[in-house]
Amino acid sequence: MTYSLITYWYDLTICKFFAYTAVTLMILHILTSLCIFFFFHDGSSAHYLSMNKRTIIQRITAILMIILVHFHIFAYSHMATGETLSQGQAIFRCFTECIFIISAFVHTSVSFSKALTTLGVINSSKAAKIIDKVVYTVCTVAALAALYAVLRFFGGDII
Repeated sequence: MTYSLITYWYDLTICKFFAYTAVTLMILHILTSLCIFFFFHDGSSAHYLSMNKRTIIQRITAILMIILVHFHIFAYSHMATGETLSQGQAIFRCFTECIFIISAFVHTSVSFSKALTTLGVINSSKAAKIIDKVVYTVCTVAALAALYAVLRFFGGDII
């Protein structure tokens, strides 16, 4: 979708396919995470949270994404309808999109090796640290590209 924003190339069918696929995966992820948190009480004690800053960051960004996904869904609706945004609408959508993107990539970066550990894919702290470095780098580059695309896309409506 970053490519779509940078080039102004928009295909509703392809965009909807990516959106529906992402929504399906995120709903499964949210349900699984809530089940683990509430039914298995994994990482839900105050002592555990005070020892693990990554879990706090993970949960804060998850809450932000749940709140901001409602704005994200409508952020680009004007592309399909041909509506012209006011400067205020463009600033608001740009701001909420930037926060949504940052939250998504921070959440992914702090969660990835933990997910692989939980799934039993990795079992050493050395492997987790290597994966963390790679994922942090990939997420940083991807987030910067997405932020650039959003700022460039909405910048024309803001200026």
